[in-house]
Amino acid sequence: MILKEGRIVAFVLLFGSFVLYYMFTKMIQQGKAFKIRTLAALEALPEAVGRCAEMGKPIFYMPGIGSSLSLSSGAYILAGITILGRLAGFAAKAGVKLRLFTVTIDAMPLIQETIKNAYAIEGKVEEYSDDNIELIANQSSLVSRYLGAVQRESPAAACLIGYLAYESVVLSEAGNIVGAMQISGTVNLYQIPFLVASTDYTLIMEELFAAAAAVSGDAGAVGPIAAEDVIKFASLGIMILGMVLAPLGITFLVDLLGL
Repeated sequence: MILKEGRIVAFVLLFGSFVLYYMFTKMIQQGKAFKIRTLAALEALPEAVGRCAEMGKPIFYMPGIGSSLSLSSGAYILAGITILGRLAGFAAKAGVKLRLFTVTIDAMPLIQETIKNAYAIEGKVEEYSDDNIELIANQSSLVSRYLGAVQRESPAAACLIGYLAYESVVLSEAGNIVGAMQISGTVNLYQIPFLVASTDYTLIMEELFAAAAAVSGDAGAVGPIAAEDVIKFASLGIMILGMVLAPLGITFLVDLLGL
């Protein structure tokens, strides 16, 4: 058999997902609008920048660790950089210094161009400086450098958005100590409890991609989000209906899920 036992329904759902991705992407390209729900963390970006402007302090950004070319972390880092573009625009408009710390060397050109474009859109490209973007050797060095910068510069706000690992709790607690308003986001399930407890706003799991799609407005990003929601609701409906019918002796849906 081409498909192993227990994989038929999974294959059908996977194939259906690709079809829906294509359909929704085409619909958006043709002018159909799909609204992504309001995300508190995304809406808090102007507030964070405003707080920095009022206090005359910088805002820190850390787009996660790993490689933008990696299958395990690349998509999350790129999503974080997309959100960075929105934040950089707010920072440029308000005249707030944006400091970024990263270990992702392959993403440096993209990070620099993203921030520079945001400043250019606001007509303040002359205020952009590569000196505010620090490329750090490794994860442990990143922690030490970020902690030191927080203690010396006391940022009024900080964003930790991307693929985060053990450093997330250390960096977020450093921000807490100096009273920074903090916005975080990651898909790393093990780090989410720490971020929810120690930051003001958190993008949880796929909310990171939804926020990036909302910022970019790109059909290739919004289409999959819309398709994913359809798949989720359909799967949830099938499971609930199967749970209701199974006690009545109607096990068709339960048996179907086992195929």
